[in-house]
Amino acid sequence: MKKKNIFWGIFFILAAAFILASKLGIVPDIGAITVLATAFSLWLLVDGFRRLHFYSITFSLAFLYIIFDAPLNIEVVSPWTALTVALLLGIGLSFLFGGKKKNHFSMEMNCDWENQNKSRQYSGKSIHFENSFGAAIRYINSDDFCNARVDNSFGSTKIYFDNAIIQGDSAYLDIDNNFGETVLYIPKEWKVQTNLGRTFGSVEEFGIPLGTSYATLYIQGETCFGHIGIHYV
Repeated sequence: MKKKNIFWGIFFILAAAFILASKLGIVPDIGAITVLATAFSLWLLVDGFRRLHFYSITFSLAFLYIIFDAPLNIEVVSPWTALTVALLLGIGLSFLFGGKKKNHFSMEMNCDWENQNKSRQYSGKSIHFENSFGAAIRYINSDDFCNARVDNSFGSTKIYFDNAIIQGDSAYLDIDNNFGETVLYIPKEWKVQTNLGRTFGSVEEFGIPLGTSYATLYIQGETCFGHIGIHYV
């Protein structure tokens, strides 16, 4: 049984027990919606600290403030102000510390910081590119692609792997997508395994992967208030 399934199973059982106890007068009746929202916000906070994901941390704290500002008479700022502060804090902390996340593979950085709104071509074994507040198109033209890291914030990034070759058994792609869209175009012959977390975001796959190649591309990372699309071409 997966740990995530265990967590959510216990979560809903405890939520049901608390709601029933509140209706029976055993604990104060604060409403089922409040109970669920509080539990979710606490889970988001803990998960944010576990993954060192700053948007999850700041928004979970904002949600908790919005939930309890009136009952606890601690209303200092409006909900919209709290959410705006959470957003700006998340952006600032991500810019300052977001690049220090640990990955399970080493990477030599091949960065291109200029002309991020134009189409760029990349080669080499290890690649890293960032896009913020813009639209970017990246083409991976590598005869020995091993790993890449993509950081996309408040922008749109499209990455084409159809001219990339994996010489070894596997290659790795690490994605950090926040308030934006990252779209991948991957050869349908590749085997692909995904491990993508999502916080108020979505991950979609388009097309049918054949998986006839020997090598496997491992895609990991997360999207927060954004979208990751994987197209098999």
